[in-house]
Amino acid sequence: MGDLGGKRLLILGCGYLGARLVESARSKGLSVSAVSRNPDTLERLEDDGVSCCQALVESDVWHGFAGCDIDFVVNCVSSAGGGLAGYEQSYIEGNRSLVRWSSEAGFKGKAIYTSSVSVYGDAGGSLVSEAEAAEPSSRRGKLMRNSEKIFLEGLREVERYVLRLAGLYGPSRHLLADRIRQAKGGKLPGEGGYYLNLARIEDVVTAIWACIQAKPGKEGVYNVVDDEPVLKEVFVNWIADQLDVARPSYSGKKHVDTVSSRRFSESGPPANRRISNTAIKSALGWEPAYPSYREGFASLIGKGDSV
Repeated sequence: MGDLGGKRLLILGCGYLGARLVESARSKGLSVSAVSRNPDTLERLEDDGVSCCQALVESDVWHGFAGCDIDFVVNCVSSAGGGLAGYEQSYIEGNRSLVRWSSEAGFKGKAIYTSSVSVYGDAGGSLVSEAEAAEPSSRRGKLMRNSEKIFLEGLREVERYVLRLAGLYGPSRHLLADRIRQAKGGKLPGEGGYYLNLARIEDVVTAIWACIQAKPGKEGVYNVVDDEPVLKEVFVNWIADQLDVARPSYSGKKHVDTVSSRRFSESGPPANRRISNTAIKSALGWEPAYPSYREGFASLIGKGDSV
């Protein structure tokens, strides 16, 4: 690992992932600049000595704040909400703003964008790697794929990485596990016959560091997922057993809230595929500390988290 002390990192979006990346970067001695729309988040970061700018990533407000002396930029913004319009705003327009800043600032460092495995369509449960064409079946997936293209094509002069993230979970974020407990053996929304692709938040942070510390020539698109995609029904049954509650059944109908409904395409059930992590392990030497849902969720339960 190279010495990162004194290097400047610009983080666009400080939600569940971005806030943890800030903490990790500070521990490595980097100078961190953070852009977020959330004033409460920024107040906490400023108290820890982080240079902050309250702005929407899709705006140009933060361009002057970021300046020209940046070594690494990570765009890990989350959706602004409001359905597809929020995706368009945060991901499409956010990367357009990043491209404009890069051109204005003469940025020559590394750029990393956290996308989503939603860019892959249904594969009937087969294993899918970056070698397969990304042909999303949902409008959200198509927007994410377009945002990747804007990032990759607009930043041709810099070393760039796209990380396609699986479903994130970790401390304070485990919605499905919460629902299993609340169902108490009743019905869960949706169905159980498709694969979940998961990644614990700490492993996503280390994947970003793997990109930042990679040798030249390693840039590209990489999936970030644990080693063991799991059928939803298998996962649900395991969690129920760990929580000592009855195993639930399924309603066949998607949940009305936005988060869970993202797993459904607009015309039917979720895309069913197992996402491969072979490329990032081979090219960047990344290994998940939580290789499966078992290690990841057992750790949360064991620490008394609110699962």
